[in-house]
Amino acid sequence: MTHGTEAEMIPEVSAAASFVCRLLRSRGHLSDVQLQVFREGLAQALSEHYQHHWFPDRPQKGSGYRCIRINHEMDPLIGRAAGHIGLTAGQLFSLLPRELTLWVDPYEVSYRIGEDGSICVLYEADPPAKHTTPSIRGPSVYDQTDSCKYRFMMGGRTSPPKNYLMTVSS
Repeated sequence: MTHGTEAEMIPEVSAAASFVCRLLRSRGHLSDVQLQVFREGLAQALSEHYQHHWFPDRPQKGSGYRCIRINHEMDPLIGRAAGHIGLTAGQLFSLLPRELTLWVDPYEVSYRIGEDGSICVLYEADPPAKHTTPSIRGPSVYDQTDSCKYRFMMGGRTSPPKNYLMTVSS
């Protein structure tokens, strides 16, 4: 079993950091410079955090360790990156979804907004071929324009906001 190098995780870490940055951009009044500093700081923090927990030969191994979570508590990696641009935890909670789960695994980055939201893929790559036998891969479900990933990139929400209460009476 081999640990991945920092260079091997660049696409996944970049996808995750860019995603959180887009969330901040869409809900906050942050400058482009602040967003760039945040994105670079988060990418560096993720790379360092995942350094000994990145297994390209077994992508699901360590997945829980690589999970970024906001659920009544701010993920410390996001909090540190936000501190570099002067954002407090309170400001972060107002700018980011109340519940967010982001999985950063070798060859795939996915997220879910809300406990009941759909899981959407941000980044997907094929693992390097172990054999020289060519394989035919059909179009991925994530390549379709009606995917969650596409809707998010085009500015749409994938699940309803969770900041409302519903009551049912009988």
